[in-house]
Amino acid sequence: MRLFARVVEAGSFTKAARGLGMPKQTLSRRIAELEAELDVQLLHRTTRSLKPTEAGAAYALRCAEIVRLAEDADRAVTDAKAEPAGVLRVTADPVFGEAFLPALIAELAREWPALQLEVVLTRRKVDLVEEGFDVAFRIGRVEHKGLTATVLGPAQVRYCCSREYLKRRGAPKTPKELARHDCILVTHEGEPVRWPFKSARGLELVAVDGRLRFNSQALAHAAALAGLGIAIFPEFTCAADLRSRRLVAVLDDVAPEVGGVTLVHPSGRYLSARVRTFVDLARQRLASAPWVR
Repeated sequence: MRLFARVVEAGSFTKAARGLGMPKQTLSRRIAELEAELDVQLLHRTTRSLKPTEAGAAYALRCAEIVRLAEDADRAVTDAKAEPAGVLRVTADPVFGEAFLPALIAELAREWPALQLEVVLTRRKVDLVEEGFDVAFRIGRVEHKGLTATVLGPAQVRYCCSREYLKRRGAPKTPKELARHDCILVTHEGEPVRWPFKSARGLELVAVDGRLRFNSQALAHAAALAGLGIAIFPEFTCAADLRSRRLVAVLDDVAPEVGGVTLVHPSGRYLSARVRTFVDLARQRLASAPWVR
């Protein structure tokens, strides 16, 4: 069955034999024996071409799947005892990645010297399979088609300012009152800024403006800590500040939850040692994060 799958994949006995490292005549004889045993013609043979019959094409798909399952079983056994090694490719949202990946990556690099790590931070939704990534952290509501997903915590937003600003300007009681406050804006490509709020109609986007405009969450965070206005942050970036009272939350009654922080990797019947180690460690470390309620 393995040999037949390789012949159909290669499209010729010559190419398949070369790839398998066996004589072409031996390979041809083995396939003929398979056809005789099944009493079904699997291949159309001519001097110039080799094509599977209708029955052969369907059989080849089943054979390839069985071979893959057997190879998966072998790898699962060997990887269970193997130490993480090779290249691990990780992608994440930049805000989340900068907040949480440094400690995680440092721990992995110290613990597993044979492991190579490549981390790409991007707002773009990466196709893990097409672009060759092992794992991704995604923010918000994500489609899990073809992926195994673990929700690490909520993607709640919080509106924050310093205690100094709160004493000086007071707290807005409704989103409309933000028009009378200094809002610290994070913009992308000069787009208008709208902040999300819960309302009777569901999620409502309210336009906000301010004299401080950045394309960096880190700069907005520093400005909020300095008492320069109200900013919006994902809870995973400001939870520690709220607990220590370096920042104070306002408008919490209308602050929406916008999905979750999810760890995803391509679905499969087994995980390599490097992916399994990363996923397990990420779940352990991030499960106790201050923003996970």
